[in-house]
Amino acid sequence: MLFEKTEVKIQSARSEWMLDAWKYLPVPEQGRTKPLPIIVMAHGFGANKRMGLAHYAEVFAAAGYACFVFDYRRWGASDGTPRQVLVVEDQLEDYRTVIKYVRQQPEFDSQRLVLWGSSFSGSSIVIWSTHEPTINAVAAMAQCPFTGTVPSLPFNFTSCKIVSSMLLDVIKQALGLAPVYIPIVAEPNQVGALTSEGTQSGMLAICKPDSSEYRNEIAASALLQAASYQPRLKAASVTCPLLIVLCTKDNLCLPEGVHQISKGTEKCELVEIPCGHFDPYYGMSHHTESITAQLEFLKKHAPI
Repeated sequence: MLFEKTEVKIQSARSEWMLDAWKYLPVPEQGRTKPLPIIVMAHGFGANKRMGLAHYAEVFAAAGYACFVFDYRRWGASDGTPRQVLVVEDQLEDYRTVIKYVRQQPEFDSQRLVLWGSSFSGSSIVIWSTHEPTINAVAAMAQCPFTGTVPSLPFNFTSCKIVSSMLLDVIKQALGLAPVYIPIVAEPNQVGALTSEGTQSGMLAICKPDSSEYRNEIAASALLQAASYQPRLKAASVTCPLLIVLCTKDNLCLPEGVHQISKGTEKCELVEIPCGHFDPYYGMSHHTESITAQLEFLKKHAPI
């Protein structure tokens, strides 16, 4: 084995809630004294770190990088209630919390912090690659990121049920009541947060062998959170090298927003792969192209 993995609990911005994280370290080399570059990683919309992120961390650790993979509040193994509720500002704050934690650890090089995200967490990476002084990443990587461009919702009975669920969820949570849940993924023309062709099968594929434990539900207000989130508009503020792995046939996080970011900053390094949204994940058809591009980017901008 070329890496060591341990579980770490990190206090979130809500002091009574802990973030659950995995720490990956390369197997110590004889005589190594320099602090390690560190990659902070989290998953996307309705997902948790058990859904394929271990492989990325293992590959990066085997290449000589330390990694912290964490779950957001209310998701996965982290604390927080009500469960399965997406709050964009909380997820951004959780990234900030983990970044602050790793920077306080002497085994990591605080000047070689790399941020990683995929799909909806890729949007956080775009945000944190800007001029935010408390983050100051040396580089950032976003795989098939959400940028604010999504398929339009058709007007039909199903879409009316989805909108009604969103509004009811907002009202109930404002009153301190239990959320209104809808499926995270569903087939087209069914009630769900993500219903593009192939999304349900793709999501279940990336959480194998734990797909039987996948909790396919999310508070319906998550769709309002996503609709108001436009990370592509921050392109001009990107200050560190930013790798974006774009799936050119993505029907979930539409490519237009990525092209907008690429044109908006010279810091963006764009790698285009002719595949769908879930194809660059581990075990899928175009994973090799994506992980190879990421390793090459790391060697260039955060060499060991």
